Order: sequence, then C-alpha cells, then structure tokens
Amino acid sequence: MVRPRRLFVPRLLGLASAAAGIALLVLAVPRAAGTQWSAVRAGLGQVDGFHLAILATLAGMGLWAYTYVLSASLPGLTRSRALVLNCTGSAVSNVLPAGGAAGVAVTYSMTRRWGHPPRAVAASIVVTGVCNVLTRLVLSITGLLVLAGLSSPGAGWAVDTGAALLVASLACGGLWLLRGPLRRAVRRHAGTRLFRGPVPGVVVRMRRLAGRCRHDCHAVWLRSWPRLVGGMAGTVAAQGLLFLTCLRVTGAGTGLGPAAAVFAASRLLTQIGITPGGIGVTESAAAFALVALGGAPAAVASSMLLYTAFTYLLEILLGCLAGAFFLLCEGRRARRPAAATTTRDPSEPPARL
Repeated sequence: MVRPRRLFVPRLLGLASAAAGIALLVLAVPRAAGTQWSAVRAGLGQVDGFHLAILATLAGMGLWAYTYVLSASLPGLTRSRALVLNCTGSAVSNVLPAGGAAGVAVTYSMTRRWGHPPRAVAASIVVTGVCNVLTRLVLSITGLLVLAGLSSPGAGWAVDTGAALLVASLACGGLWLLRGPLRRAVRRHAGTRLFRGPVPGVVVRMRRLAGRCRHDCHAVWLRSWPRLVGGMAGTVAAQGLLFLTCLRVTGAGTGLGPAAAVFAASRLLTQIGITPGGIGVTESAAAFALVALGGAPAAVASSMLLYTAFTYLLEILLGCLAGAFFLLCEGRRARRPAAATTTRDPSEPPARL
C-alpha cells in the first residue's frame, strides 16, 4: 500500500506542472505579444486545412530525421523502432517537469526489451544527450549574436560574451573527449602516482564504469559521426522550417533573418525545468522578441501557439499511440512462448537452439 502512495505524488506533480505549462502558454503568450486572446483566436481560425497539412508534414519530417540520430547511436536499431522510441520518449519528457530523466528511463527500458546490450544502450543515451545539448547551445549562442547585432549595432559586449561562451563550450567538449589521453600524458611525463592514490572500491568501480562508457561513446562517435551530424542538422532544419512556416501562415510579417535568429536563440530555453519542455516560457520569450523586431502582435501569438501544437501536443498524442503499440507488440511476443510450451508433447525431447 505504500508504493502506490509514493507513485501518486510524482504523477500528481507532473500533471500539475503540465497543466501550469499549458495555462502559462495560453495566458502569457498573448500578453507577451501585447495582444488579446480574441485576436489570437481569430488569427488561428484563418489557418485552413492545406496549411495544417503542410505543418504536419514538417513536424513529421523532424521526427523522422531524428531517427537517423538514434539508429546511428545504437547499432541494430531500425528506423521504425527509432520512430516509436522517439515519440514515446518525447511524450514522457513533455508531460513531466524535467522529464528528461523519465524519457531516459523509458528509452532504456524499451531498447532493453528489444534485446540491445546495456553498454550499447548507455552509450547511445549519452551520445544523443550530448548531441542535443551541444546543438541547442550552439544554436542559442548564434541566435543571440545575430539578435544583438540586429537590435544594437554597437553591442560589441554581447558579441564578445557570446563568442567567449561558444569557445568555452567547444573547449570543454574537446577536453572531455581528450580526457583519457591527457591523463595518460600527465602520468607518463610527471612520473607521479596522480589519479592512482588509495580510493574506496566503489570509486574504483565507478571510475571503471565511466571509462568504459567514455570508450563506448568515443567508438560510437568515430563510427557514426556523419549520420549523427546529418540527423541533428535535419532535425533542426525541419523544426526551423516549421517555425518559419507558422509565422508565414499566420502573417506575422517578420523577416526571415530575425525570425531564424529568434528560433535559434530560444532553443536553450526548452531546457528550463519549471514546465515540461519549457512550454510557456520559450513561446513567451520568442513572441516578445518577434514583436520587438516588428512582427504583428496577434499573428505572432497565433504562430507561437500553432508551433507549440505541432511540437508539443502532437508529440504527446503520437507518443501515447506509439507506447500503446509497443505494449501491444510486447504482449503478443510474451504470449507466444507460453502457447508453444503448452502444445508441445512432454514425451518429446526439447528442441535444440
């Protein structure tokens, strides 16, 4: 009786956070854009079925492009299973606050059910996570640099700060990849027992586990980096086209360059853990920036709500369908051995594998 009570509180908090995110989206985005909800509703009513089909196609292209990242990071994972994995994990991440951990747990459980070894699954999770974070970081810094140049030509401090952050992030990534060779070089040239002092057994096992994971991740990157980079580029391109198309459909009136810069700069806000996927916060900041750059307030707010519907609500719907399909297939697979063992004659010798 204790376990259901323990699970009830996190589920209740997750639902409350998702509801708060949707309420923030509906209430804060029109206010950030400086318009009324009636004008936003009128703008959404002008979007016809043809435009909705185009937006759905672009959203599907983004989901399919990310299957190349998943299949490249985990050998043996097919594109269809990668699509099911992507939709299910994204749905869980979009429902729970800071749902990345829950999405990782779902990913690990599903891939283990499909027979992938634990070390390969762990390396895939780490590689895809690093690719996502670095992509959002680089996009956000680039977008902020462009926005700083558009808003104030003399904002040299913003450009210098963004460049320093970009260089620091790339340097940290390079040091992480070269951590093993640098440590061996220090041991060889210093001639000391650095990093070899007496440590507890748990620390030794954790260090060995981290070394194996780093080795596996490095092997995945060397083997599949073209597909990883291409898949991430395709995913970002599809999401950017969806963002720009939403602005175009609603008639926001923003230029291509400023709109693309706002999209790039807002990617890092999706990591905010207050609401699932940063919903409400990201759209409000983007709407405020687009209106400041000359966009029509009602059209901008309508486009942000439309974009969220295809990147947030649609992923939850597809994730529920993909999760139900996964459970159905696993249930059928679990019943097949039971039926085979009951129909076999006990006097017959067991079949050899």
